[in-house]
Amino acid sequence: MRDGIVHQKILCYKRTTHYRQVMKPKILILLGSALVTSSIVALSATVSLPTKALAITYPTASDGSVQDFHIDKNGKVKVNQAKVMQVSGTTFYARYYMGLAFIRMLIKTNPNTKVFRKFGDEIPLNQIVAGDTINIEGEIESGADNLSVIAHKLTNFSNQKAIDNFRGVISAIGSTTRSFILTAKNDVLMVTIGTTTQIKKGNRIISTDLIRNGDIVTDAVGTYDHKTKILDANVVVIYIDKNIFAERNFEGTLKSISTGSTPTLTVNTEGKDYSIILTSDTTIINKNRKPVSVKRYLEGDTVRIYGAIREAEEPIIDAQIVRNIDLQ
Repeated sequence: MRDGIVHQKILCYKRTTHYRQVMKPKILILLGSALVTSSIVALSATVSLPTKALAITYPTASDGSVQDFHIDKNGKVKVNQAKVMQVSGTTFYARYYMGLAFIRMLIKTNPNTKVFRKFGDEIPLNQIVAGDTINIEGEIESGADNLSVIAHKLTNFSNQKAIDNFRGVISAIGSTTRSFILTAKNDVLMVTIGTTTQIKKGNRIISTDLIRNGDIVTDAVGTYDHKTKILDANVVVIYIDKNIFAERNFEGTLKSISTGSTPTLTVNTEGKDYSIILTSDTTIINKNRKPVSVKRYLEGDTVRIYGAIREAEEPIIDAQIVRNIDLQ
């Protein structure tokens, strides 16, 4: 009986020892790019572990607007949505926030560093200021005693300007500012006119005071701020029907004659007074198509003109032929 008890205790000890030795599996936990080894003791059940690590999907956005912090085994750095806390020359002190916690980073640049706005066009480095949100691509600085990154590319997400163009109808004009409201197909924006802005209407360059409500803008090109919806225009092209300036016939009443160095007739036609410009090449004739002097023309006569309206704000017709229907 005593021997049986001793044998039972020995057997129990061996089984317990065997259980502890056998039930110490190794678990591999994927944490970033490091493998952490941990031992566990199964207390009441056998755990079946997968042979392959499950793929983890993180939220991403093609425009880099989703937070991300990544450093690979080669020291390559990619950080999305870091905040610039301080600027010192060409160096930036930044933080990557995770709630109230944050990671400090020193961002260094060099002449090869490329800097872009959120919407893609390249900008100078000095357009990054304290408070801006930036995306960073670069590599860890070798030998640094803190997180120091040599940046190859910086994208300023706070700078929402971009080179863009719009077309639409002018719906309002600023009374005291050089600007107008443009109603485009999918948006309404303000267009500001600078001192170097070119405003083209047909073949002419015009000033802002010649812009009218209802004008059709076929192209307005400049720097557009997506946040404020303001376009700082470089060029504005206003539509005009060029058929208006084609050569054709006009008929009207002669209102006055100026016989200076450049003889000019004032003729009311199509509801408007036009200045009819005569040159040495202009043919002046009577009703029977015989050449006559313009001095024989009288106010109130009915005249016919063949010519073209000049591309100008003033109503001018450059005449090739003038015929007086009342002059025999």
